[in-house]
Amino acid sequence: MKMFSREGVEMMEVKSIKQDGDNLVMKGKVMGSMSTVILIKPEDCWQALKLLGWRTLLRMPVILFKGYWQSKRSAEGKIAKA
Repeated sequence: MKMFSREGVEMMEVKSIKQDGDNLVMKGKVMGSMSTVILIKPEDCWQALKLLGWRTLLRMPVILFKGYWQSKRSAEGKIAKA
């Protein structure tokens, strides 16, 4: 998963998110070059949910479905070009 600024600059690429006990461990690259490991504690997960808000949380299934559909169409397009 890649995260971009509004200007289209890649800010972070997440390579993996795994569980380590109660924590989540996110591995990736910041600004395209600096490898990083980020520890996300349970209270941080709760804070993230608060940042999203209820309206976004309720819309999340739609967002996930759209992402799945777009990635599937993108993969099919790459296969057809090959």
